[in-house]
Amino acid sequence: MKKVELLAPAGDYEALTSAVNAGCDAVYLGGKNFGARAYATNFDYDNLKAALEFCHLRDVKVYVTVNTLVANKEFEKLVNYLDFLYSIGVDAIIVQDMGVLKFLRENYPDLKVHASTQMTVHNLEGVQELAQKGVSRIILSRELTLKEIKDIVQNSNIEIEVFVHGALCVSYSGQCFMSSILGGRSGNRGRCAQPCRLKYSLVDKEEKVLEKDLHLLSMADLCTIEHIPKLIEAGITSFKIEGRMKNAEYVASVVKAYREAIDSFYEGRTFDSGKAIEEMSRIFNRGFSTGYLFGVKPSKMSYISPKNTGVAAAEVISVTSKTSKLRLLRDIAKGDGISDEKGEKGQKVEIIFKNGKKVDRAYEGDIIELPLKFYVKEGEILNKTYDVLLNDKLKNLPSRKIPIKIYAELKKDKPLYIKIQEGIHTVEVYSDEISQTAEKVSIEEDFLKDKLTQINDTAFYVEEIEVVVEKGLYMSVKGIKEARRKAIEMLEKRKLDYYKREEKHTFFNPPSFKEKKEEVSLTFYTDKLEHLKMASQLGIEYVYFNYKLDIKLFKKGLELTKDSKTTVIPAFPSILREEIKRIEPQLEFLQDIGITKILVSNLGLYHIAKNYDFEIFIDYPLNIFNNLAVDYFKPYAATLSYELTLEQIKDIAKRSDVKFEALIYGRLPLMTMEYCPIRNLVGCDRERCEKGYYFLKDRKGKLMPLKSNGFCRMQILNADVLLMLSIKELKQAGLSFLRIHDTIEESKKIEKVLKIYIEALKGNEIEILEGEYTKGHFYRGVL
Repeated sequence: MKKVELLAPAGDYEALTSAVNAGCDAVYLGGKNFGARAYATNFDYDNLKAALEFCHLRDVKVYVTVNTLVANKEFEKLVNYLDFLYSIGVDAIIVQDMGVLKFLRENYPDLKVHASTQMTVHNLEGVQELAQKGVSRIILSRELTLKEIKDIVQNSNIEIEVFVHGALCVSYSGQCFMSSILGGRSGNRGRCAQPCRLKYSLVDKEEKVLEKDLHLLSMADLCTIEHIPKLIEAGITSFKIEGRMKNAEYVASVVKAYREAIDSFYEGRTFDSGKAIEEMSRIFNRGFSTGYLFGVKPSKMSYISPKNTGVAAAEVISVTSKTSKLRLLRDIAKGDGISDEKGEKGQKVEIIFKNGKKVDRAYEGDIIELPLKFYVKEGEILNKTYDVLLNDKLKNLPSRKIPIKIYAELKKDKPLYIKIQEGIHTVEVYSDEISQTAEKVSIEEDFLKDKLTQINDTAFYVEEIEVVVEKGLYMSVKGIKEARRKAIEMLEKRKLDYYKREEKHTFFNPPSFKEKKEEVSLTFYTDKLEHLKMASQLGIEYVYFNYKLDIKLFKKGLELTKDSKTTVIPAFPSILREEIKRIEPQLEFLQDIGITKILVSNLGLYHIAKNYDFEIFIDYPLNIFNNLAVDYFKPYAATLSYELTLEQIKDIAKRSDVKFEALIYGRLPLMTMEYCPIRNLVGCDRERCEKGYYFLKDRKGKLMPLKSNGFCRMQILNADVLLMLSIKELKQAGLSFLRIHDTIEESKKIEKVLKIYIEALKGNEIEILEGEYTKGHFYRGVL
């Protein structure tokens, strides 16, 4: 059995060295651009080279994140960056953008590519699609169960990477637009502002408050350390720790714990997971859960606080105006951080009084007094949020060293010969100095061994050494050390050269502009039969019908539109897990009844559908952001990402023969979640969930509808409705289709909207709709 890889985050150089010293097998990190953690310190070119050298000398792999969506105009800068990463010898590139994947496979065939969790790969067919395109590793969606992961591992010949510890996104990664739509900072561009960690209230359609001011989207952190044996036995290639925004001590504590857990399994030793969890909790704790691994719907959330709440440290016995008397539940030291239970109010421990005397440290069970700067009351539990002694210990982990074997010979009238072996690398050097007959003191074997093993300032330690010294010879200490230095430098160069590749200067030639005159028509997306019929009666050319894999429902839709000119296009959910097994029979049925077009919204569905004769319409969840992404799919039509500006849309559309579509009306989905706040807080209410009966209310009073997709997956919809009526500009952008996206609209409202757009497309004056509307990103774009 190949040993599982332990993969650690590195948001800066200090975190990187901590991860390596704590025992990781590989690190993942980002440069200053094109990485999904733009607010981490990250690495400039010099730091990237230094990080790579530090890791490679210690046999640690380095994976660099290029896992954001990339606009056409950014490709030239990206290509220069990829050339640099290629030449310095990175072990793999982590990508989200399908266009970037296509470019990498065509121009850097010997560079490994890992598919980011931002690609939303959540079924075997999605894995097979990317494996077919030359991806070497898939980082699966965090929502998958262990059973699903095992099935993927057993039925694919590709490396599978799974998150085992750290923060969990409440939305499927790659399908979160909340930060983007609400604040212009896109998670798909590495700039998530984490609105999921804010407070919300759960209300119903009558605005009755069901739960008030809780962190309803804040998930407890993932912790799987108790289940390491099961995860290893599942055949996973790499265990990934989340945390590029975390400090070096956090990284060290988690890597150290998981290293011990993994090694204990392989060596047949008992591992104390409780002790490991307790230590990790002392560094950062907002509650731990096993995420989705053992159940589809997680119930463990951090509703009270999304911050580090630490661990229980003391009980308040009494309070005076100057100090608070506490009974310690665990040790405390000067320099620790202490807070209330919610982690909202806190301070640094500056003075500890025990038996009336100042002390630097007190112990579990002690009665102490602390001057507190925040209000507490008798009986309250205080938490320790910073453990100064543990942090100091983690800051000073022993440096990681690689074992070497040394053989040396010192013979008469000859230079000192040194041979060093390290793994597959062997170097041989001779000293510049020649041995002489000793006049007073001769070189002894132990003396030479001592001088040759003095390499503490390097990445190596001497595991074995053998020396042969003829009697009565002398060589200066300087000459010995110089030969040793030369040998070590040669070994370092040999190791680093092993990873480096030839310099590349890749040419990027964007698709040229085309003369393109498109007839623009309206399209309509709905999951309601009544609205499908209405759209067909109004003459809408294409209606995407999300029939929720219910063939009887689709047949009814066809029956309702048989006398119209409307083409009904089957639409499918963006997430297909267990449901993917039903897709082939569905497509065969659709093909048999003469359906020629389908709307495809995830990679697994695309992998299956491309083998049929359908004209494929690619939907927005596949995040088409540039022309190379369009070329990856080669579709009949593509709905472009709604994070693009009008100018960016025009730039894509005018460089391709594909037909393009933009969403111009509707409540844009902000998140797609496996987690259901309604189920957790109210109880399952499937019928009303599918109709948008419940809402999240934010701190500004905005109501964001919650709507199930029919498979108990929840979408959060924007409170403000997208309304883009600049038809002339949309036509000039080279679009073929303008989509009206129906979610929770009532029949009268949607009929009115359809009629307004029909008139607008004809160039007629239209009625202005009342309500809260937004023009989305058509003009403002995203960071």
